Amino acid sequence: MPSLSVVVPTYRSARALGELLDRLRTALADIDYEVVVVNDASPDDTWARLEALALRHPELVAIDLLANRGQALATLCGVAHAGGALVATMDDDLQHPPEELPRLLQALADHPDWDAVVGTWPRDHGLIRAAGSWFFSYIDRIAHNTPKGFRHTAFRVIRRPLADALLTHESRTPLFGPLLTQLSNQVHNVAVAHDPRRNGPSTVSLAWAASSVRTNLIQGTTLPLRVLSRLGLFSAAVALVIGAVFFGRWLAGANTPPGWASVFMATVFFGGVGLFGLGLLGEYLGLIVQEVRRPPRWSVRRVIGGPGRTGT
Repeated sequence: MPSLSVVVPTYRSARALGELLDRLRTALADIDYEVVVVNDASPDDTWARLEALALRHPELVAIDLLANRGQALATLCGVAHAGGALVATMDDDLQHPPEELPRLLQALADHPDWDAVVGTWPRDHGLIRAAGSWFFSYIDRIAHNTPKGFRHTAFRVIRRPLADALLTHESRTPLFGPLLTQLSNQVHNVAVAHDPRRNGPSTVSLAWAASSVRTNLIQGTTLPLRVLSRLGLFSAAVALVIGAVFFGRWLAGANTPPGWASVFMATVFFGGVGLFGLGLLGEYLGLIVQEVRRPPRWSVRRVIGGPGRTGT
């Protein structure tokens, strides 16, 4: 078995794969490694490109999924097929420089008690995206108890015991990053370089970012339900206080003019809160049904290279 497995989930990045493999070969020239590329049912010619690359890259293990499962499950599928004592994960768009992998490996070598290292880099994008990143980190911290100051990225190196622990978590909606810090308190950030995307537009959009925040909140924690229950308790307390005030006014003989506007606003507000609560409960019930049904986490159509292991 290789000492290092590099897991790369890929979707619509056929043009970048050749350079990625070539740069990995140069960066890891002194390491016995394999590259596990998981094609997440990409609609372009990604699989054909992987078939061609396998002819000149014996270290390549290519996995073709039957249906798109998302980055987290595609990455876990690659981890399940990886045989290395260390498992690295990285994106397919060359924004994670392969030349930075030795830096992450050296950090683990220098700290034998660490279970994983996660590469981070300065946030150099605009004000709106910076604010979004901060908000995402804040939500992640309060929802998953992520250590303050720690940042999750997809550029990681994980020791085999932690990788095996990840695979025992059989959720159909996993949150890969938070799982790491929940399973081990020895996961640390290491500063690395980060390159701009060169092949096609970024797949990260505002809608995707909003969906990620929603996923973090609903699929990984009951925080929204706790907030909703506290909102209901606060609303009840406010209603009691207001009721006591008006009752006191009545005892004092003060006239209370009819306030249709306040009644209307209160009715609409609390009606909206009630509907929001019902929708939120529906989200959780749907998630529970999906988990109870236990559909396959992924389904493999074919594998090139490696021992041909499959996982569900």
